[in-house]
Amino acid sequence: MKGSVSVNHPRIRAATNWIFLRAAGGAKRPRIMAPQQYFPEVRALEEKFPALQAEVESLLARREIPRYGAFDPVRAAQVSEDWKLFYALMFGQPNELARAECPTLLEFAESTPTVVNAFISILEPGVPLPPHRDPYAGVLRYHLAIRVPTDKPPRIRLEDEYYQWKEGEGVVLDVNHEHEVINESGQARVIVIIDFHRPLGPFAGLLNRFMLRRKRKWAPQFVEASRYDVMHTV
Repeated sequence: MKGSVSVNHPRIRAATNWIFLRAAGGAKRPRIMAPQQYFPEVRALEEKFPALQAEVESLLARREIPRYGAFDPVRAAQVSEDWKLFYALMFGQPNELARAECPTLLEFAESTPTVVNAFISILEPGVPLPPHRDPYAGVLRYHLAIRVPTDKPPRIRLEDEYYQWKEGEGVVLDVNHEHEVINESGQARVIVIIDFHRPLGPFAGLLNRFMLRRKRKWAPQFVEASRYDVMHTV
């Protein structure tokens, strides 16, 4: 399917986002959160961090990871065409390549009902992400740092709050707040990202589940771009 999941049906998206954010506390909702409170299920993944880290590092050594433009050129032009991503799971559809390359991540994603997307994010030296907001407010985003530069470690800003990644440490972020990644490092930053259902009341939660089911049609566009990559020759 051609197009952009990030910009389709803007009026419907604006209305549903308003409902979700109001149910989540509006402008007073937190920006940076402890996983134990909002996404306790992730403890099972964090306990397997050494295996997860080894699998991600092996994947990066073996394969050329595609840039954001391969998944969603419209959104990439707004955020960053140099951001590299590998989707293990998108809107419930698994990437079978991930089953062999990063099974720890995919097994967790498939066995956890609250998970929507699971992917690996790579920012190469000096690649920033400019100020933007996530286009869909029905999810919260979990970060688990795999590799963090020691030279000028990058950090993320959410409104007026900052977070600096630490290897093996997880954090939950509300990326529907304006945010940006400041990256002046000469090394790559690698993290695992998991989108999960934002905790909402009964009506908003039901609407969120309905809207996310409708988004499943976009999954192949992301999974296929991750699946058909190029092996390193050295």
